[in-house]
Amino acid sequence: MKRRRPLEVLEDVIRPALARPPCLVEFSGGRDSSLVLATALAVARREGLPPPVAVTQRFPGLEEAGEDAWQEDVVRHLGISDWERRSYDSELDLLGPLARTLLTRHGVVWPALAFQRLPHVELAAGGSLLSGEGGDEVFGPRRLTPLRQVLAGVARVDRRAAKQVALSIAPRPVRRAGHRRLLSRIDTPWLRSAARSELTDMLAVLSAAEPLDWRRSLRQHLRRRSVVLGLHTLDALAEEAGVFSLHPLLDPRLVESVCAAGGVRGFINRTDAMRRLFGSLLPEAVLARTSKARFNRAAFNEHSRQFVERWNGAGAPEDFVDVDGLRAAWAQREPSAMTFPLLQHCWVATEGSGDG
Repeated sequence: MKRRRPLEVLEDVIRPALARPPCLVEFSGGRDSSLVLATALAVARREGLPPPVAVTQRFPGLEEAGEDAWQEDVVRHLGISDWERRSYDSELDLLGPLARTLLTRHGVVWPALAFQRLPHVELAAGGSLLSGEGGDEVFGPRRLTPLRQVLAGVARVDRRAAKQVALSIAPRPVRRAGHRRLLSRIDTPWLRSAARSELTDMLAVLSAAEPLDWRRSLRQHLRRRSVVLGLHTLDALAEEAGVFSLHPLLDPRLVESVCAAGGVRGFINRTDAMRRLFGSLLPEAVLARTSKARFNRAAFNEHSRQFVERWNGAGAPEDFVDVDGLRAAWAQREPSAMTFPLLQHCWVATEGSGDG
């Protein structure tokens, strides 16, 4: 049987969502959401289906979250006329009205920002909703990537590259020790030393267990609890509103076709993967884009900071969390996203039961 190209498989994955209009595509302007939007639009035009509607969240005043120019370039390139743009101030705060409603109903869920999907779910009522989730997992670097880049001549062969390559092919005990050294540099001042050490050990074991084969590594990553649980939460929220939720880039059929195309060694980098698999759909600047917007301040906004100001430390697991360190982390201009679930947990523990 002839092997099907990933683009053909992606079209098949997306087609059922187009057949259930309105079909909304969560469009940020990044490579992944742009790819899903472009593919959906191409299928709709070719097969006479209702065109997808791009839906975008914007955060005026937050320069690091601004992707307006990227979005407009993609929209212009694709010739899209139906584009729903909504601007937000503090409405999508981790402890804003939408988040509090979800936390009161379900408690803390993963991912912490799942509630930000609710405006899109409301717009898609009775129809379907496509996300660009998964590009980092499917097209991003894996264990063999440093070696692949050196062999392809796209990475400078220096001391740092040599260390990365050596770590990628070292025996598991050596890799575990190496990853532990790297992970110990992550700044987590809100964790007590014993908790930080335990977390570092767990992550080092997980990293050291990554298969050498690029395909096996990708399949293993997609079975991780964080990925599976995150998709389950997003889909459950959509299902509550009668919306068909789909994450095309994480569909097993697409993943297998990408694995077949990448082979044992995988792709050189994300740009290489995007060009080889989907180069006909998007402008070169978008295919090669390496920048990413940051939304930490959009999430940790007015409501979160007001809660932190009145927070007395209750709800933080004392065996693991240093309250003063956590308070200092939350006082930062861009608090770490690693603390977002903990923020919501503390709110539920102290104020959640009384919120309507």
